[in-house]
Amino acid sequence: MTSEELADEVGHFIRQCRGRILGIGADQYQEPDGRQKFETMPLVELVIYAREEAQDLAVYAAMLDIRLKKLEDALREKDITL
Repeated sequence: MTSEELADEVGHFIRQCRGRILGIGADQYQEPDGRQKFETMPLVELVIYAREEAQDLAVYAAMLDIRLKKLEDALREKDITL
């Protein structure tokens, strides 16, 4: 993969993130006046929310690691080395 190809993949990922912000994120987090909830929520509430999101991220990382280990084992079993 060239640097340009990698940059294209990163761009695709960011476009997916943008789509989430403009789709479900707008439904959940945009206020009627157009501002985002994080802009006006009390700071302590934002900290709690951010901590919960960090914990969710850790759980997803662990779940991904479990699945990657299973994939690794299957690739090794079939002697697949790309």
